[in-house]
Amino acid sequence: MTQFFHLLRILTQPLYRIKGMGFGRLCEFVRLWAARRARSTPYVIKNFRGNASFRCFLQEHMGGQIFFKGSYSGDQLTLVERFLPKDGVFIDVGANQGEFSITAARVVTQGKVIAFEPVSEYRERLQANIHLNQFENVQVVASALGEQEGCLPIYDQPGNAADGTRNEGLPTLFVSGSRSNPVEIVVVSRLDDVLKDLGISRVDVIKLDIEGAEWMALRGAVETLASCRPILILEIGRETCLGAGYEPEALVDWLTSQGYRVEKIMDNSKTVPLTLSALGDFQNVVAYPI
Repeated sequence: MTQFFHLLRILTQPLYRIKGMGFGRLCEFVRLWAARRARSTPYVIKNFRGNASFRCFLQEHMGGQIFFKGSYSGDQLTLVERFLPKDGVFIDVGANQGEFSITAARVVTQGKVIAFEPVSEYRERLQANIHLNQFENVQVVASALGEQEGCLPIYDQPGNAADGTRNEGLPTLFVSGSRSNPVEIVVVSRLDDVLKDLGISRVDVIKLDIEGAEWMALRGAVETLASCRPILILEIGRETCLGAGYEPEALVDWLTSQGYRVEKIMDNSKTVPLTLSALGDFQNVVAYPI
């Protein structure tokens, strides 16, 4: 069955990229069919973003897409590859199993990746992917990020997603109706403090995908934003923002006040200016320092 899944992957990766002919639905059928039949242990691919290796759990939402589609966050990953120099420093906030960290580590061969992942299960998977690639330029920090230091519970969605797979990308510091299952107590740190402790004085790109806690993490990084002027890649979802107690428009306004131009990430990794009136329920954005 393992070999058969890999043969299917050869077919689905190019078909996912063809728009408007029903191939996407066919590929999703294959992904979900495999999820019901796959073993619970990972399947390893060896051509992730070129020649990197990655452990994929096919029963899970992101893992299945990385395996059959080639990536879960393809447009954002392309921007990371475009923005980072070889000697750059990349901060991965909400690293999960390492899709962004592994991508960035391939690029910054003379630089460094700092990966923040507070959930122990995903941090172990992240470390396994780092070890699999023998990367020595990735440092993992077992912490969530916020505006103040402390310890908080982190919550997840109980049960499976609507498609029947487990969505491993939903842990949040803010309990809501759909995310009410306490996973564990995690350490919360300020990015400014962590970078000082690590002796990091340069940051080129920060990616944040932390389910509503993005603004809190950025408010704990104002010194870094002011001194390093990194490019920011972040998720802005109305539901998660409201769950954290703020409107997404307030976050965009704050980024603008910090001297950033916010643009929405479109297909093929294009970015277009984002106005407050154009904010949807969910978008991935880039904030460019002005």
